[in-house]
Amino acid sequence: MKRLIRSLSAVAFSVFIAIPDSGLAADGKTTEDDNTYVTVSTSHGDFTLMLYDETPLHRDNFIRLCNDGTYEGVLFHRVIKDFLIQGGDPKSKEQQAGVAYGDGDGGYCVYSEILPEKFCKQGALIDAKLGDDVNPTRMSAGTQFCVVQGRKFTDEELDKTEVRLNEWNKNYLYHISRYELMLEDPSLSDPANGDTLNAKARERAASRYAEQGAITISPERRTIYKTVGGTPHLDGSVTVFGELVDGQDVVEKITLMATDDADRPKEDVIILSTKVWKK
Repeated sequence: MKRLIRSLSAVAFSVFIAIPDSGLAADGKTTEDDNTYVTVSTSHGDFTLMLYDETPLHRDNFIRLCNDGTYEGVLFHRVIKDFLIQGGDPKSKEQQAGVAYGDGDGGYCVYSEILPEKFCKQGALIDAKLGDDVNPTRMSAGTQFCVVQGRKFTDEELDKTEVRLNEWNKNYLYHISRYELMLEDPSLSDPANGDTLNAKARERAASRYAEQGAITISPERRTIYKTVGGTPHLDGSVTVFGELVDGQDVVEKITLMATDDADRPKEDVIILSTKVWKK
């Protein structure tokens, strides 16, 4: 997978627990909408996101950043047609021409909240992070985020995506196994013990993969990817913490903009303001 950002701080984000509201009243009837929404106003139009209560760390981090003005003046510095738009690098407030932004993450990261029921359909709000080889716990960059545009897929393409997902999962299991083994036995961090570490990691990863079984894309999810679209190859490897509920045309317009070799739009897309609200 192509790295979503160029660097990631190793500073840990504090952990807390949030219990999502069931959305039901005492009599079992659905209560009024208690979801949190964020309207992002950009130099090219506005769009609105709904944040998931099931991912409280990312939800509350995003709310805080929106409320304290962190995003005002930052760019969507990475835009790829049929894929996504990415922003949130505080350094991009400088808006210097020709600079490839993407290294800034606010100096911290957020623990992953990857849930099997949340996937990268069109409009998904996802994290930005480094690859499993240097970020085996899949922590998210503190301030950066992406909105998925994606495209529609055929069954044949989704079959190929399944193969790709399983190869990446094997790679992930290897890297997380190495990470765990070094925590369990610090001596394995010694380069002299590299062969032993790698052998143990391969063995553990193979055992886990056999126990888990192969990844498949469900018929229900296939239907969404065939009719709505998205980026199925990211499923299970990124935290999905919200979704687009208004302004899909704005996101699509941004993805169609001309970009330079670093995928930065040649005409800056600037976040003017962010508004957190509830219905």
